[in-house]
Amino acid sequence: MKKIIKAFAMILTLCLFVCGCGRSPADGNDNTQNGGTPPVNTVTPQIYPEVEGTVHNFIAKDTDKMIVDNGASDYRILIAEGADEDPFIAAAVADCKQLFAEATGIMLPVVNDSGDVSGGKFLAIGDTKLCSNESLGATLDALGKGGVRIKTVGDSVCMTGATTEAAMYAVYAFLEHTIGFEQFYTDFYTLDKDVTALKLYDYDVTDIPDFEYRIQSAGFIRWNDANRRRMRWTNESALFIPADDAGAVWHNTFVYLPPETYREAHPDWYSTPWRTPEKNNQICYTAHGNEQEREQMLDVIEARIEELFSMEKYKNYDWITVSIEDNQNGCACETCAAEKAKYGADSAVIVKFCNDLAARVEMWMQSDEGKPYARENFRIFFFAYHATNAAPAKYDEATGKYMPIDDSVLCNEHVVPYFAETNGDYTHNFHDAGTANTEIGKNMLGWASLSKELYFWSYSTNFSHFLTPYNSFDTVQDILRFAKNAGCKYTMIQDQWIQQGAQTGFGIYKNWLHSKLLWDVNADVNALTDKFFDAYFGKASATMRTLFDEWRIWARHQTDELGYQGYRSVYFDALDAKLWPQRMLEKWLGLTEQAQKEIEEYKQTAPERYSAIYNHIAIESLSFKYLLIRLYASQYAPESLVAMQKSFAADAERAGINLVSSTKQNDTIANLINGWGI
Repeated sequence: MKKIIKAFAMILTLCLFVCGCGRSPADGNDNTQNGGTPPVNTVTPQIYPEVEGTVHNFIAKDTDKMIVDNGASDYRILIAEGADEDPFIAAAVADCKQLFAEATGIMLPVVNDSGDVSGGKFLAIGDTKLCSNESLGATLDALGKGGVRIKTVGDSVCMTGATTEAAMYAVYAFLEHTIGFEQFYTDFYTLDKDVTALKLYDYDVTDIPDFEYRIQSAGFIRWNDANRRRMRWTNESALFIPADDAGAVWHNTFVYLPPETYREAHPDWYSTPWRTPEKNNQICYTAHGNEQEREQMLDVIEARIEELFSMEKYKNYDWITVSIEDNQNGCACETCAAEKAKYGADSAVIVKFCNDLAARVEMWMQSDEGKPYARENFRIFFFAYHATNAAPAKYDEATGKYMPIDDSVLCNEHVVPYFAETNGDYTHNFHDAGTANTEIGKNMLGWASLSKELYFWSYSTNFSHFLTPYNSFDTVQDILRFAKNAGCKYTMIQDQWIQQGAQTGFGIYKNWLHSKLLWDVNADVNALTDKFFDAYFGKASATMRTLFDEWRIWARHQTDELGYQGYRSVYFDALDAKLWPQRMLEKWLGLTEQAQKEIEEYKQTAPERYSAIYNHIAIESLSFKYLLIRLYASQYAPESLVAMQKSFAADAERAGINLVSSTKQNDTIANLINGWGI
């Protein structure tokens, strides 16, 4: 079978380079020498086994009862009295009303449970008198914060979870099953229409997300509340208390201990650098071995954390971070060096520091002063990142498991490592030997032996080149399964978070896929891909899927044969002609043009759908236009080049894409287009 796949890849490449797409560059040079070696590999299959023990039980049995019959319904939406003030319940009710009405033409009334609700016909949302969370087993112990329960009780459907956010997720699961609702992109979703008959199913659903917290990091989700809710992403802004009471959630040790305030009087609080001698750019968690100075450091940070926990605005927040500055330096003072030699990692001193800090905060919460602000589940996070990615753990050959060097580096129950590594390669998995991720995968397992909880910050784009595709598709499920088995309960996959509109390079699909895999890490990716392409591209689905599959094959060739892999591949200089042969790009751009022709009939039958899908196709064309303009401008006649530039500019403006990268100041689409002088 493998030989057949390789042969297919070679045939595909020959088609790309020999057949082209019917265009010719101005001087007739087809640039086949640029990356013209036929690829011998295709999409790497996922090889990490399915995760066992996940809970996704969706039972829906037929009944002879109807929610909608002959275009009419006796059902009402039921919520607890006063629940409409909760933002999650309010959003769930609003969407349930709106989407149900779009599908059936029926606007369901909303009532509360202040009266007798027995014997009624309801779509009940949240913890109601009709079906309490307790009666349905919708507890934190059973479901966690995100798990959902859907249960048919009499003639009613009860949708809930241990939290109101989870109850909202339950509503979206119900709407997906009954009327085909699925959110794919901003203002683009599927929904059954003209529904005149809707069956009542006997539901018994328990569906628990595999990652309790799933944080969005693509602009079109991050900056759009509806996308975030409907794709069932956790609201990050309601989780972490910023150290400065503003936005300093990450890389904030200098917020707690600003050098301009403390360095002169307390030089031992700051690192002896090892890469940039002119800068003290981390704190020293041992205070250079001076215990009195270390205690004073703890005093300052403890006081700030207790102040923040005391603020009314953060009364429902449990988490705060004390995280290293965003560089790859560490302290190399004599004491830190000795600790690193003992534990084999720069991170040991951070674990000990955060353990002491958590013990102090816990003692404060038990005091008369702190009891009003006590949180049983408070957490202090630190970054296992760059110099601190390695865990102070060792591999035990006898047991085949990692274990702590000693008990002093076991994380306090209130201390959590936030595992992150931009130095890795997210085109490869975390468990194969010989990749840039080999040690990173071992480090994750090491941290899993030190902490009851593990949080994971992953990556999925090229930050230096937002407009070029980055192939994390081959490995994302594999990496998430690895993380789930390592005990991760929270995952954020960082993508183009500051790209506020759309995202080219199949980024819209990528982030929708992330939402699905973070909920169910064993989901069928091929089936999800079919579902997305059929909905998102309509009658152009087959053509756009051909484009996607061909790019995936070529992307594997890029990594395996052309060097697009390795250390910090998320910053790889992808603007290289050998990676993107001209004729191949033209062929793919031609597929987008063919796809736009295939949806012409929507102009008359469904003009709004036509406009949306036309835009979806145009978004994907941006990558190929950009690469052709940047790499092969000299190959086009001036009028042809200007036409392509204008087309790019129009498509980018319509999609709301605003940035070329995140690594260069003012690297914006506007500046790019202005530079062309069109």
